[in-house]
Amino acid sequence: MNVRSALEYVPYFRGRLFVVHVSARLLQAGELVDALLDADALHEVGVRLVLVAEGCDTALLALRAGECEMHAAVAEFPLTDGAAAVARVREIVERPQVAIVAAGAEGRFHKACVDMALELGASKYICLQAGEVPCRESQPIFAVPESEVEQHLADCTHAGLLQQAAEACRRGIPRVHLLDGLHRGVLLDELFSEEGVGTMVHADSYREIRPLRVEDIPELLSMIARSIADAKLVHRDYESICENLQSYYVYTLDDTIVGCVALYPYAQEQCAELGCLFIKKNYEGRGYGKAMCRFVESKARSMGFSRIFAVSQSAVAYFRDRMHYDPLPRTVLPPARLKALEASGRASEVFGREL
Repeated sequence: MNVRSALEYVPYFRGRLFVVHVSARLLQAGELVDALLDADALHEVGVRLVLVAEGCDTALLALRAGECEMHAAVAEFPLTDGAAAVARVREIVERPQVAIVAAGAEGRFHKACVDMALELGASKYICLQAGEVPCRESQPIFAVPESEVEQHLADCTHAGLLQQAAEACRRGIPRVHLLDGLHRGVLLDELFSEEGVGTMVHADSYREIRPLRVEDIPELLSMIARSIADAKLVHRDYESICENLQSYYVYTLDDTIVGCVALYPYAQEQCAELGCLFIKKNYEGRGYGKAMCRFVESKARSMGFSRIFAVSQSAVAYFRDRMHYDPLPRTVLPPARLKALEASGRASEVFGREL
């Protein structure tokens, strides 16, 4: 886990409420202690926690929490008792302690559990299980919008759990995580990294392409500094980006910037340039670059332009082979752009496509 990335999440999580549902099988496993140590660390940084034991008995979960010296208290009523149980859980959480409560029924997404999470305004509903993470070709389905879950059901494992997670999102839970509680450090690895290690079904804007903001500029400059130094991107500074702020967009995961792109319009020539395309190294190969290209193509089309072009000396293969842009002579460039390219002395090639 990247410590710098983890620290960025701490203020974001502080004060939020997470419901952690522990499956009956995991309650019997020794690895549960590791997961509870993670949960205790979350509580220490200000996350409000409710631990739900699947079934009707909290004894094992309370015992393991005690071994971790967790500041916890057990609710006397199972969640199937309704309002009285939820009121007791709320009282414990607001002390603040970790609330431990029995679901009162089997199943990861029993109505009483989801109702409680909604009533308390939980921002995450986390299922800790003994395995049982939805996978395709032996790889977890890391993050999927609830609206796209149906597309994954035919060829993934544990499709029923994935479907139930999507239904919980539709009811109002922003994010549902399906995690393997036998994996050491799973809670922290999942929550303190952009991609995580389990399956997350989300109803909010986990992935987003949005306009660059003034306060983002220092982070953007830091992100692309190496590529500028290596001459893979043309030089940009704070002032030049600020002057053309409306041209820049960033790709975010959990509000963390992982990529950028720019759209420069040439109104007189009825075309636009796709520029400053960059993805952080750890996030390459996941389709984010293509998503940003398609995004600015759509923007250019909505602005009434009929062509888009890109000028690059380091991403030649990408535009040619991945984006299938056509190689073009420099003479197709708008006169101002051609003059700037020749003045730069860069051996860049030109690619483009009709919109």
